[in-house]
Amino acid sequence: MAVKKQKLLQKADALARDKKFKKAIVLYKDAIAEDPNDIRTRLRLSELLYQAGRTEEALSVLRYVGDYYREHGFLLKSVAVYKKMVEVDPKLTELHGTLAALYFQLGMAPDAIRQFKSQIRALIRQGKIVDSLHVVRSMLELDPANVMDRLRLAEAFSRHELIDEAAVEYRRVLAVLEKAGRTPDWGKVALRYLHHSPDDFEARKAVVEFLVETGDYLRALQHLLIALNKDPMDVRLLEQAATAFEMLGQPGKSIVALKSMAALYRQRGQAREEQAALVRVIGLDPKDAHARRALGMEDQAEVPPSGEVVLEWDMPAGFKSAPEPPPIPDLSDTVYEPPSFAEEWVEDATIVETIDPNALKELMSLEEEREPSQPAVDILALKRALDARKPLTPDQLGKAGVPLSAEDREELQFFLASGLKDEAMAILQETYNRLTRKRTP
Repeated sequence: MAVKKQKLLQKADALARDKKFKKAIVLYKDAIAEDPNDIRTRLRLSELLYQAGRTEEALSVLRYVGDYYREHGFLLKSVAVYKKMVEVDPKLTELHGTLAALYFQLGMAPDAIRQFKSQIRALIRQGKIVDSLHVVRSMLELDPANVMDRLRLAEAFSRHELIDEAAVEYRRVLAVLEKAGRTPDWGKVALRYLHHSPDDFEARKAVVEFLVETGDYLRALQHLLIALNKDPMDVRLLEQAATAFEMLGQPGKSIVALKSMAALYRQRGQAREEQAALVRVIGLDPKDAHARRALGMEDQAEVPPSGEVVLEWDMPAGFKSAPEPPPIPDLSDTVYEPPSFAEEWVEDATIVETIDPNALKELMSLEEEREPSQPAVDILALKRALDARKPLTPDQLGKAGVPLSAEDREELQFFLASGLKDEAMAILQETYNRLTRKRTP
């Protein structure tokens, strides 16, 4: 098999040099059929297909090579191949996401962000705004604490009527704000969240707490009405309703809520809490006969039976339903604008660039290959090239006596021809590291 493959490659190389692309391509494919894992030959085939104008076939071969490198752990090599594919066909926007994931694996966060931004721009140019929002979501995974950009994303989902997606992003912002103790901002965002997720009972209770504590009693009553319709026996909600009505100058409604609390406490055997609620009633209306009797201030004959709960009161006019909350105050500049704004925002997105040096060093170490020993190696020439960031060609490395495997030589040539300087430098850096390790006593 090896002999047949070698003969096929020799003929194919000769035909390629004579510009007889069609026949050379056939022979390269025959050689690959003999050895499907020959990645170097696939790279030669892709280059020849591209020169022959068969771009789609060339991209198909390159995708196979890129996927092969990624699956076998050669991440930098797969990056180089995918970048070449995007260069050949910029419409392959999904590859930006693939590249971003690879860079993230390598610990190269800034490069990952650049790929995400490129993908976002490409999708916007194609009119795929909603798709671009999902890419933004992926980009923000690099910085979970980024409140401002995540709020922009939530607003964008909302504008496109993606309510569930918007609610998820608002919820994540709320978690960050709560952990950071940013209570005022938490309240503003929570109101927006409830508009998108009205059935979140626990969140509504937390919003009521916030509104009562900050003195926004009218808005608190809107949410109290909704919450008490769901759980009319929640004494904390009743207490907050009593406070809100009292502060709004409606003691009669406050008393109704307090009596409901007292009845529930009596039902649960919480005598001290029941007494406290009734004392508050007396504070609002010293002549309230029911409270006076229950507290032993008058004849006990007409005390309501244990367990009686009174929950009805008339809400103030205009508060039968909760309208949509206004845009978030002080954070309005985070609202995601229509597509014309998107590209500017992509540039301004604030992502924390975190790189784990140890992980990067480990992931960037490609598999070492055994090289024949060469006594006279000009390592200084290689170091000068690395310091100057001017990659040497395989021929220049040969003249310097620097050993390079056949596969690395093939790929270095491919990278240089494709203008992929960083990838070429990576191969030289690995070669330099290998040589210096061998000479370390």
